[in-house]
Amino acid sequence: MNDFEAIPVIVRMVCAFLAAFPAIAIWSRTRDAAWMLVVLGAIFFFIDALYATLVLIGLATYSLPYWQDIPLLKSALSGLPYILMASGFLVFLIRNRRY
Repeated sequence: MNDFEAIPVIVRMVCAFLAAFPAIAIWSRTRDAAWMLVVLGAIFFFIDALYATLVLIGLATYSLPYWQDIPLLKSALSGLPYILMASGFLVFLIRNRRY
């Protein structure tokens, strides 16, 4: 492992933590579906960054479930936060539409 490989992962980990920590505080104060999806997206960003850090230091691997040479765990962890955030924004737009 090169030190330059660790810098983006560590920066991603710190930024994801800075997003997930207030998201957990918002979670207990809101019952809005749009906000809940955005909060879940921020938490899954942190989970993805945490897992990438564990892979970088060698404590975990993305090698488990594959589907036709596609790593399912890596795909799910990297795609789910964006899907949740987009869903939250869409719920907000649909609920507050004014034509």
